[in-house]
Amino acid sequence: MGVISISGTKGGTGKSTVAMGVTIWISKLRPKPILLIDGDLHVRSVELKMCPVRDVTLTDVLAGKKSWEDAVYACELESEGELLYPRLAVLPAGGRFLPPMKADSHLAYLDLTRRIFSRMISDLRGKFDTIIIDTPASISYEHIILIAVADQVLYVCEPNDDSIKATLATAQGLMRLMEIEPAGVVLNRVPGSIDVKPWLEKVSKIAPLLGTVPDDDSVGDAFRDNLPVVAAYPDSPASLAMKEVAKKLLRLKLKPAELPKRLDLAIKKVAARVEAERT
Repeated sequence: MGVISISGTKGGTGKSTVAMGVTIWISKLRPKPILLIDGDLHVRSVELKMCPVRDVTLTDVLAGKKSWEDAVYACELESEGELLYPRLAVLPAGGRFLPPMKADSHLAYLDLTRRIFSRMISDLRGKFDTIIIDTPASISYEHIILIAVADQVLYVCEPNDDSIKATLATAQGLMRLMEIEPAGVVLNRVPGSIDVKPWLEKVSKIAPLLGTVPDDDSVGDAFRDNLPVVAAYPDSPASLAMKEVAKKLLRLKLKPAELPKRLDLAIKKVAARVEAERT
């Protein structure tokens, strides 16, 4: 299938919940190996719920201390001693991989990380049919890199103007910066008491709508048990809604990203902006 980064500009939109749910459903619907990368190095929900026992992480790979092969683990979720999702692997986050630096070294850091990620994603494409990346809920150097490696981006937002406007601004900004196309948008945590039609019209300005996920108490119950909702309550309304999103993603025809070219473009635009601010 390809590489999809999942982005939610504002914190608390349920981005990681959607990332885990969609990935699990794809692993069930498509009999090919799939990898979920926890790129949210601040919150690390994927790591904590799907791969808590680990020695090597994405942080170690990006620091050049370990290879990606050392950092990929089978998803640890199991039932009665059997793995629930034997085709699903996880690359856990670890800690922050962006070290403290002077402003002038940011572009050099982006260039170095571009080379590391380019090699890693190229290798991973040969091992996994589908790669899903959970990104941080912010726009940062980390976020730019994790978005740039994807073929397309799936945006997650909630039915409120703050969330939708922030997501639209992010999608437009990433298109200008890196010319990356959206795979679609998921409207998450939709209360059953509201008229959803006005919100569907608003999110359609971001990208094609791939699904709405209802506000569901099962999500919070599963979260408190340190489980993805799809694993804990596979027949819950939220879980079944994410199944439909996964089906639509599987129908997409993704063109592999030209990572070096895309990041070169982003680096040049960032450099030009920095230079303009100095003069």
